[in-house]
Amino acid sequence: MKKRLVLAMTAAIMAVGIASCGKTPSTVTDPNEIGTDISTETEGAAQTNESGDESAKDTQETQVAEAGSESSVEETSEISYPTFPLPEYHYYGPEDWADYGDSISQFLIENTFGESEADLQICVPTVVKVDDSNPGDVKVWGEYMVYAYQLVNTTLQGTSGGSYGGVAHIDATGESPLVTGIDFLEDGSDFDPSFKKLFDTKELQDAYLEACDNRDQYQAQALSYYINQNGLYITQYQQYGWPPVSIPNAPTTREEDQIIYHVGNFEYTTQYDMRKVCCLELEDSDVFSGVICDDWNDFLISIYFEEDMNIENAISNLRSNLFDETVELTRQDDVTFLGKSGCTLLMSEGPYKDGDMVYVNYFVPKNDRYFVVKISSTYSADEAKQMATDEIIEAFLGNMELKN
Repeated sequence: MKKRLVLAMTAAIMAVGIASCGKTPSTVTDPNEIGTDISTETEGAAQTNESGDESAKDTQETQVAEAGSESSVEETSEISYPTFPLPEYHYYGPEDWADYGDSISQFLIENTFGESEADLQICVPTVVKVDDSNPGDVKVWGEYMVYAYQLVNTTLQGTSGGSYGGVAHIDATGESPLVTGIDFLEDGSDFDPSFKKLFDTKELQDAYLEACDNRDQYQAQALSYYINQNGLYITQYQQYGWPPVSIPNAPTTREEDQIIYHVGNFEYTTQYDMRKVCCLELEDSDVFSGVICDDWNDFLISIYFEEDMNIENAISNLRSNLFDETVELTRQDDVTFLGKSGCTLLMSEGPYKDGDMVYVNYFVPKNDRYFVVKISSTYSADEAKQMATDEIIEAFLGNMELKN
């Protein structure tokens, strides 16, 4: 089987954009007292989860709600969060092909994700034609999207996903439909020939392309069927870099459930609003970027350990991974960051013009290595937009605590 699993999180870093924190010239603080505020001035002077607690998951309780696509989870004064593991996913749509869709879903989930870890793995079948003239080889044309999520508070946050289009072959002679194989669309230059071969009429081709255009709608509806069938208090889903999306027939997400308490992989914790910041945990760094929105600029915050305690080498390593490796940066030693003295600040200089990249980097000595906070952002001449960007980054840093 040809698999086209898309690791959406990694690719999304480039799609969301590169970022940092640039203050308007009127906001300046002492670089030796950097803590909950970070800013830049036009002359370039520095002035300035998911909890991961497994016990929290174990203590969550499941709220039972009326099943069915038209039902909804009742909002109550006392919220009962889902327990783990979540119920196994099945497709519960009302279509006459729903049983075939669920069979295809189980086949793709098993063959795509295998033993990979996720709180929930789903497949969204969008069937455009069924030929059941031969029960031993029912043919099902469609577009099938697979998604993996982790549950954070009441939000399903996407961690990976993939697109599968083609024709599924199903043996319907037994007690339940059994997928015997799928003829998949090919990738790259082979897509068009395979598309015309498998979807061999204009009607089929148009139906498939329409299904692709409406993936978000079908994803939300499939999740609605699932959470209502199982009576789960889950309110929204979110793909990396994008704002959360409300699930149909689910309660409104409470303000407190929009806030993530994040336990980082590099001996720190922080809090942030998932409507403004999203997180990607990589092997060698934790990456936070701004949710796409016209109200603030693109920004990116990377947190990692630098094992080389030679500051010159540490700076050189950081520079090699900047969007602009030749940018002029000003270095200040013996600054204070989050109450810890003896830190090094490396930042770009203003004045900035609209669209310039702004870089602010901290090297914090910690247990014979550096705790590095690397921030980049796009500067905006729109004062309100720039201030909004700074406020998000400052709140993120202000909520950060370093572990001993």
